[in-house]
Amino acid sequence: MKIKNALKPFGLFIAASGLIIAGCNKEVNLESATPEESATLTELTVDDAAADEIFTEIHEQELGVLDDIGMPDIGLNNETEINQDSVGNRCFTVTITPRVLTAFPKTVIINYGNGCKGRDGKTRKGKIITVYSAPMVRPEAIAVTRFDGFYVNNIKVEGKHTTKNNSTSDVRIFTRSVEGGKLTFPDGGVIVWNATHTNKQVAGLGTPGLPFDDAFEITGRAKGVSEKNGKRVEWSRTIIEPLFKAFRCRWISKGVVHITRNDKKAIFNFGDGTCDNKAILIINGERKEITL
Repeated sequence: MKIKNALKPFGLFIAASGLIIAGCNKEVNLESATPEESATLTELTVDDAAADEIFTEIHEQELGVLDDIGMPDIGLNNETEINQDSVGNRCFTVTITPRVLTAFPKTVIINYGNGCKGRDGKTRKGKIITVYSAPMVRPEAIAVTRFDGFYVNNIKVEGKHTTKNNSTSDVRIFTRSVEGGKLTFPDGGVIVWNATHTNKQVAGLGTPGLPFDDAFEITGRAKGVSEKNGKRVEWSRTIIEPLFKAFRCRWISKGVVHITRNDKKAIFNFGDGTCDNKAILIINGERKEITL
C-alpha cells in the first residue's frame, strides 16, 4: 500500500478534498463516523501506510542483496532501482561477513553513509544490518534486520524486522514480522508499529530467475500507536481479502484492508486487478476520485 506523502504523516494537511492516496482504485469508507472521527481515522490510515511502506522496503532490501548467499537473480550488490542515482551509480556500500559463500550465519551491512538519494527520490542514511541464518532459498531460513542510525527522508527507523522462508515444494512463501517498529519524525511525532504478513507467490513459479512475471498475494495484520502533539491513538489493520502485487505494476492492484479504531472502520478496496493511478475515497458516503 502506498500513500502519497505517507512518509510525512505528522503535520499532514487534510485538504477539503480528503486524503490524497497513491494506489489502484482504492475505496475508503468511514462507517457512521463523526467528522472528528473521520479525520482521525483518515490520518491513521496515513500513519499505517507510512509504517507499512518503510518496512516493506526493508523486506525488499533483505531479499535484494542475496545473489551470492542463496537468493538467485536479485543481486548481492543491491543494484535495485531505488538505490541507484539517476544514471545508475551506487550511492551505498555493502559489507559481507564472512565472505565465504558457504559460511553462515552471515551478516550483511548496507551503509548509506551520510545521505544517499535513490531514483525514487528518497534520501536514506545510516545502516541496515541483516543476519542470515542460511541461504534464503532454503525453507526455514531466517533473515533478521536491525538498524544503526538509519533514516528515510529524515525519519528515524528502529525496531526488528524478520523474514522467514516458509516455502514448500509447490509454492514460495515468505513470512514477515515487525517487532517494536518505530518511526520518529523530525517534528517529534512517533509511530510504533507491530505487524505480521505472509507473501505467497501466485505467478511466475514456472520461470525461476525471471522476475517479470512474478506476482504475490499478501495477507496479515498489524497494530499501531500514533503519538503526536501530546495525543496518543491506537489502531489495528487487517487484510480482509489478499492484496495482489505484480512485479510489473508499481501499485497493489487488488485486495481489501480494514483500518479500525475503537468501533470505527476504514475500508480500503484496491480494485479489480487493473494497474492504474486512480483512487476513490469515500467518507460518510461522499465519493471522490483522485488522480495520483
